[in-house]
Amino acid sequence: SVSVSGDTAVIGAPGMGAAYVFVRSGGTWSKQQELTASDETASDYFGYSVSVSGGTTLIGASAKNTNQGAAYVFVQSGQVWTQQQELTASDGAAKDSFGFSVSMSGGTAVIGAPGNNGSQGAAYGFALSGGVWGQQGKLTASDGAAGDSFGNSVSVSGASAVIAAYHKNADQGAAYLFALSGGGWGQQQEFTASDGVAGDYFGRSVSVSGDTAAIGTVGRNNSLGAAYVFAVPQPTISAVISAGDFGGFPAVA
Repeated sequence: SVSVSGDTAVIGAPGMGAAYVFVRSGGTWSKQQELTASDETASDYFGYSVSVSGGTTLIGASAKNTNQGAAYVFVQSGQVWTQQQELTASDGAAKDSFGFSVSMSGGTAVIGAPGNNGSQGAAYGFALSGGVWGQQGKLTASDGAAGDSFGNSVSVSGASAVIAAYHKNADQGAAYLFALSGGGWGQQQEFTASDGVAGDYFGRSVSVSGDTAAIGTVGRNNSLGAAYVFAVPQPTISAVISAGDFGGFPAVA
């Protein structure tokens, strides 16, 4: 897993239980620091997913605590990164794989848990307030079904998030656009490939930036693969999920 923001890159090494920060200076990249979790145990898969935004990075450990999963926020001060907080889902359970995918944009984070609810999957929004990250809501697909793996990949940019379910519809796959308004997330649109077929794995990877989303299909055309680009409409909320609907803030460390 890799993520870049400005002159900072973060690269995950889940087999080693670490992530590495590299910085660019004068056209040259050099390693700045190795990051590990304060409560790390063997096989947590810390570094399975990473996202960096400015001086903050989010790192997933999807196998932690019998695959319940966790994610860790690190902040930069000068040349040193320190762990700020551990994030978990308020309703987390074994095999959720929370932290399988992570994405951060400023003071907003979205974390996927594709194993939640019989692998129907879910994603969780978090917001930074007063130096503390709190759960902002639980996101699920309006037409979700067991085995969809919703949350296998996530991406957030400003008030828009794209969350994929690559096992949906016999592995044809789908992705969903959510919009943030008034402190809650609401589903806005479902994306599918116009020529999609079973086994495409549409949504195995996703990225959104501003008003553009790109969605990868690794199984397309006998695994030759393809990517689809979509225009992201301006947010219009039909339903809002508040943090209070799911037990308030998550456990933190």
